[in-house]
Parts: sequence; C-alpha cells; structure tokens
Amino acid sequence: MKKILFLLISLVALTAAAGDEYTLSATYYYPGSSGAGSRTASGDRIDVGRLKNQEFRWVALSRDMYRAGFNINDTIEVTSASMPQLNGKWVVKDKMGGHRRIDFLIHRSNASWFRTSKVTVRKVN
Repeated sequence: MKKILFLLISLVALTAAAGDEYTLSATYYYPGSSGAGSRTASGDRIDVGRLKNQEFRWVALSRDMYRAGFNINDTIEVTSASMPQLNGKWVVKDKMGGHRRIDFLIHRSNASWFRTSKVTVRKVN
C-alpha cells in the first residue's frame, strides 16, 4: 500500500498543472527548404505559406517536458523579456530531444530577431 501511495504522489508531483512555470532554453526550427510534406508529431502538416504569414504559433517541447505533464495540442503561455515577439499563447505540436528545451516553429524570413535564450512557459489548458 505504501508503494502505491508513493507512486501516486510521485505521479502527481511530475504532472504539469495549469499555472506551473518552467524556464526553458529557446531555439527556433523551420521545416526545411521546401517544407513539402513536413509534419509535426501531432500529425499536422506544416504549410510553409501559412507559416510565413504567421497564421499559427506552434512549438516543439523536449521529451522531459512531456514527462512533466505537457501533451501534444496543449496551449502554453510563453513569456520572454529578451524576445517579446514570443510572448503569448502557442500550441504544442511537436517533440524534440534535449532537456528543458522549446523550439518555436518560425519561418526563416520572420526570424531575423530570434536569439537563443531562456523563456518561461506555463500550461494554460
């Protein structure tokens, strides 16, 4: 019984609740030269034209953040003092390696301002 209780408490402690904040290293990614047929882990196709027009805001999170309770299609709130263009809501659509990392899906032509830095994220749904 003690083992089960400990396991349940551990699971709750690892689950990201709405409002829990995490500081992550931020980079950006782009689907490649043509982007044709590029898909995220969610199965969504990356439309390069819509990406260039900034019609959606998608991110990839490192796998450890999924273990912390984030999931595909979660909406997150991002806060960045050094890159205010990132502030606001983004949707988790992809997975990546590393630890405590986030990649923003941004068209190369729109990313001249991007610098690798730290951002704060929290789950909003």
